[in-house]
Amino acid sequence: MMKLLLTMLLAAFQARLGWAISCGGCVDLDEINFDKTIVRFPYALVKFDIAFPYGDKHEAFGELSKAAHKVTDELLVATVGIKDYGELENKGLGERFKVDEKQFPGIFLFKGNLNDYLQFPAHLDVTLDNLKSFVSSNTPLYIGRDGCLKQFNDALKNYANKDSKEQLELIEKMLAEQQKLKKPQEQTNAKVYIVYMRKINEHGYVFVEEETKRLLRLKAGKVTTAKKEELQLKLNILEAFRVSKLTKGDAEKKEKAEL
Repeated sequence: MMKLLLTMLLAAFQARLGWAISCGGCVDLDEINFDKTIVRFPYALVKFDIAFPYGDKHEAFGELSKAAHKVTDELLVATVGIKDYGELENKGLGERFKVDEKQFPGIFLFKGNLNDYLQFPAHLDVTLDNLKSFVSSNTPLYIGRDGCLKQFNDALKNYANKDSKEQLELIEKMLAEQQKLKKPQEQTNAKVYIVYMRKINEHGYVFVEEETKRLLRLKAGKVTTAKKEELQLKLNILEAFRVSKLTKGDAEKKEKAEL
């Protein structure tokens, strides 16, 4: 019976280690390198957690790391593994920042130094969207959906409801913005925005609905992983044109009625 119990405990421990998911792009920090590393970056998002983290919260943090690496070099995404056994590695680091071990993970946003930081609100779920919002709300950095560009998303709010002349003027403006982009991928993404701007100007909001259906249909088919990622990127950009209420058509009908 004892042998069986030990076997079960060992299996559970091994399973837990197996569930520990690597955090792509994350830097492992400890009591030795923590201070020197944090101050090297304008911003640092650090997750204090158990030594072998796993589960939805850790996966969300890993996804945030991947998304951040695509859009900025100014944000360090790091982890601190705290052990409550053996030599109690990094336990002192957790106590220094008053991390509650009963409510792991503790996530902190440092702003260029060790004394200027914010803690991720305890009442929020640790999800990819909430982590992105936390960073974007407290820094000048923008970590949106894959493929999205902040300056384009901001400029295109309610684009579908603007009159044709305004849309054409905005197309010219965003063409100029495209020329300012330095990264090849950003240039490529900007071209997708401009193609969609022109299509909506020509065909109206129906293009958003029809193109969404087309892209989803293609994505559900037999396509390569790379093609699926390309299609998802286009879907992400297309979301920038979606409006909660379409008013342009109503205004045009009213104008025609008055004539």
